[in-house]
Amino acid sequence: MKANVVFTPGFLPEFTYNKREELRLEQRLLDAITTRGFICSISGPSKSGKTVLCESVIGKHQMLLVTGGGVSDEATFWQKIRKKIELPSFRSVSSQTSRSSQLTGKTEAGLQLPLLLNAKGGIEGNLGTGSSSGELTQYEGPNGTELLEFIGQKGYALVVDDFHYISKSVQRSLAEQFKEAARLGTPIVVVSVTHRSDDTIRANPDLRGRVSSIDIPYWQNQELSVIAEKGFPLLKVKPESTLIDRFVSESVSSPQLMQAICLQFCRDMGCEDTLEAEESVNLNQEQVGVLFKNTTSLANCKTAFDIILTGPKPRGTDRKTHYLGDGKSGDVYYVILKAIASKEPVLTLPYAMLKERIETLVPNDPPRGVGIIQALQQMGKAVSEKLGEDRVLEWDDDKEFLNIPDPYFLYYLRWASW
Repeated sequence: MKANVVFTPGFLPEFTYNKREELRLEQRLLDAITTRGFICSISGPSKSGKTVLCESVIGKHQMLLVTGGGVSDEATFWQKIRKKIELPSFRSVSSQTSRSSQLTGKTEAGLQLPLLLNAKGGIEGNLGTGSSSGELTQYEGPNGTELLEFIGQKGYALVVDDFHYISKSVQRSLAEQFKEAARLGTPIVVVSVTHRSDDTIRANPDLRGRVSSIDIPYWQNQELSVIAEKGFPLLKVKPESTLIDRFVSESVSSPQLMQAICLQFCRDMGCEDTLEAEESVNLNQEQVGVLFKNTTSLANCKTAFDIILTGPKPRGTDRKTHYLGDGKSGDVYYVILKAIASKEPVLTLPYAMLKERIETLVPNDPPRGVGIIQALQQMGKAVSEKLGEDRVLEWDDDKEFLNIPDPYFLYYLRWASW
């Protein structure tokens, strides 16, 4: 057996899947999608296994997965669905003789799908008969509830990942059409992060009482350990328990990240296939550091990191340079990122905790409160404007806490060389 089959950070695990049976997630999702008239809303931290849960219950071939990233209008959303089920938006025709300016095609489900012919060249002939060249056959629709009903008739369940990235006005319209499609029998699952879990209902209050909510909590340490406990015996590798504990700690509640670390460990140890005899393995501190650095190749966030570290162009004078206790130096953006990466890995930092970390890192003349807040606001703005759906960092101005939605970004800060 190969290590990359046992540990699969990128897709549904076959051998190391942890059902978290006490939460009954699979059964709750199955109940939700088989209850006619209900929409299922799944929320949880990033990289916590929300999509894997859907795939394990619905099945890879029955799940029609559409992401909310980049959806600023309804047309884009419907286009994404049509592309998934291979209904084209248009096709070019070099030349054609037609008897009508409008044709009708039929799908297997019996829906009437109009094909609108827009002639770009001259048309000649008598009453409904003509020839043309360079025509464009454009497919319009179906959209909305009609398309969603068609999806259900074809045996698909629609899963809308990152629903919270869709603009608010579009969310409201989609929620209304989801409600009608669910009533007609199309299974619909809406996936979002924990702190945006009520977006579906807020988009359409009439959905209250029609949404079955499943909240996926952060993974506990013992739940992450199950991945190692299931996987390593299949390869006849036996890491020391303290080493597995370290893997768990650096995974920051993410099963995907735990899978990635375990896979990189196998590669570094040269055990990418099942060993002939069981072998115990332990690493010293230096080897552990090398392993975690190597794993950043599976968690590369360099683009996001560079954008946040650079910050906006300074106006007037250059930013002040701060000197850290380890001899390194940088501006306020550098110091904040170092503070996030220091001490125990956590995904949510209240401002007071962040400020304390900064003062520990910069013993003499650390950044002041106003400067820290302004930098955090600029960091949040840069992520929103330049990274699109890659929301690796969020600053909440009202609650004054910094949220790291993506555990991979925190891992990259901690172990990449910078």
